[in-house]
Amino acid sequence: MTKILDCTLRDGGHVNNWKFSDECILSTVKTAENSGIDYIEVGYKMPECIKSSSSKLVVMVDAKNIQPVDKRADMVRVACYPNKLIEAVEAVEDFKEQGFGVFLHLMTADKFEDFEYLKNWKNKDILESLYFADTFGAFMPCDVENIYNKLQKCGFEKISFHAHNNLQLAFANTIKAIELGAYSIDASVFGMGRGGGNLPIELLLKYLNKNNSLYLDLIKKYYLDIKNKYEWGYSYNALIGGLKNIHPSEVKMLSF
Repeated sequence: MTKILDCTLRDGGHVNNWKFSDECILSTVKTAENSGIDYIEVGYKMPECIKSSSSKLVVMVDAKNIQPVDKRADMVRVACYPNKLIEAVEAVEDFKEQGFGVFLHLMTADKFEDFEYLKNWKNKDILESLYFADTFGAFMPCDVENIYNKLQKCGFEKISFHAHNNLQLAFANTIKAIELGAYSIDASVFGMGRGGGNLPIELLLKYLNKNNSLYLDLIKKYYLDIKNKYEWGYSYNALIGGLKNIHPSEVKMLSF
């Protein structure tokens, strides 16, 4: 069965500059635990208020700026754009040697061309899974299938997917990934995330016939206020970013 990673505290944090209260952080972690979420991505570093979790705690590291990771984390997700793939693979191997579980996360997965490097990498089996991301929210379900199949042909048995919702296709694209046999998929509370946002975890749980009531309570207690203060989701800028397949910062520089 496909596993779920709650990326609210990391990817959602781009919206509010990670200014979550300790109470909100701990409630988000507890909600994920009690909802049977497999992984909780807590940020680019471990919040001080988190001591441990029954779900696996994940920290993301960007391959362009490798930083040490707190030993309280269970796993490290090393993210890279195509030009930093070699550095990312080396970092994944290093973090694995340090005792962490590891994900390799391919950002702008549609722009990767050097699949031979991934195919020839001898240590694929150290990965918990290989992630590919629709970084700018531009994918159609056929794109998800195309990239998934390419990665399978490179010899990866466990493949995961991270969606963005600029074109309101995060749900459809994630369903496609699940149908293809994805090892895990990402979602966030109320779809919290930069630009068009992410896949709403409360909707994903409903689709998978899992109880989402704890997340609904969490939204009412914390995330409605956060959304009122820091808007995310469908907007003209998010739409343009998805249609043009460009970073949110590039959209801001365009004149409409």
